[in-house]
Order: sequence, then C-alpha cells, then structure tokens
Amino acid sequence: MNELDSMKELVRADGFLYTKDVVNAGIRKETLKRFLNEGSLVREARGIYSFPDRLNDEFVLLQARCRKGIFSYGTALYFHGMSDRFPNMISMTVPKNYNVYYLQEELFHVRFRRIKPEWWDIGIMEMTSPQGGLIRLYDKERCICDMIRDRKNTDPQVFSQAVKGYFSSKEYDMIRLMEYAGHFHLEEKIQEYMEILL
Repeated sequence: MNELDSMKELVRADGFLYTKDVVNAGIRKETLKRFLNEGSLVREARGIYSFPDRLNDEFVLLQARCRKGIFSYGTALYFHGMSDRFPNMISMTVPKNYNVYYLQEELFHVRFRRIKPEWWDIGIMEMTSPQGGLIRLYDKERCICDMIRDRKNTDPQVFSQAVKGYFSSKEYDMIRLMEYAGHFHLEEKIQEYMEILL
C-alpha cells in the first residue's frame, strides 16, 4: 500500500483527513505538502484535508473547523423544516469562553452567537445535513426558546412561521419545551404563546 492509500485509510467518518491522524500514523508532514502540490490532496482548512474525488459536506466541515459550533437559529429552523428560507448567514452557537476569533476572520458567511457555557449544550441533537453528513444542531424546542429570547433581532416572518408552525404541528414536546424555558427563564413568555396559539 502506498502513502496515498494509507492516508485514505485514515479518513474519519466525517469524510476528512486530519494532520494529527497522519502524524500519529507515522507519515511525515512533508508528505502532505507533496500530495497537495501534486493535486492528490485538497486543503480544506488548517489541519483538515480531503481528496479531490470525494464530495465533501460543507456543514460537516464547518463543525470540524469549529468543534463547539452548534447549528442554531435560522439555520437549525431550516434543517428542521420550520422555515422555508435558507438564511443568508449560517448561524452557529458557541460558548462565550470558546475562541472563534480566527474563524470570524475567514468565515464571512457564518454568524457566531455566544452563549453562557451552562446553556450551550441544552437541546443538542444530531441530524443528517442536506448534503448527507452527520451534523449537530439544536432541537426544535431549543430553537423556539432561542427565537423567543432573541425576538427583537429575529426576522418577523421567520419568527412567525417557526413559532406558529411549531405549536400547530403534532410533534411539539411541551414537557421538553417547558424544561428548556425554565433554564432560560422564559416560562411566562412560553405560556403566553401557548395561550394564543393552542
């Protein structure tokens, strides 16, 4: 087996090759550079590579670059079918203490939203992205809480479609929604929407 084939064996389930895995397998970093120059390898981001003959998932790559980035707000709403508009900016939520400065410099199409670390992991779930990869995003109940918490900064049409759609669907989980509302101190607000829409 040649070095290129050895590298293909190191590709992770997300479809990408990582410098760390290559070095741990005893392959020199210089080999990566040689394959890049030959066009046998594509550099996706610092320390992340792919092969030109493979289709890569943009959303999986974003989460590979931002390990604590969770798809949220309009992006998560779109993935859940709660919004018919794909947002101009992809929304990812990260803990306040997680450094995304270097990513903000490069990823102009991503809006990073910062949140208290203790709120960050509430409602995280996995889903298959539109491109077929496994991604992490907030569940529907967390999305509703985020929309209500940040209503002033939310597109009114997106807000209305998401909230009305959630409460009119048969899939809403009132127990989970009220549990999340307790964390975010939104019980009264949620009750108001329930009284109007249910």
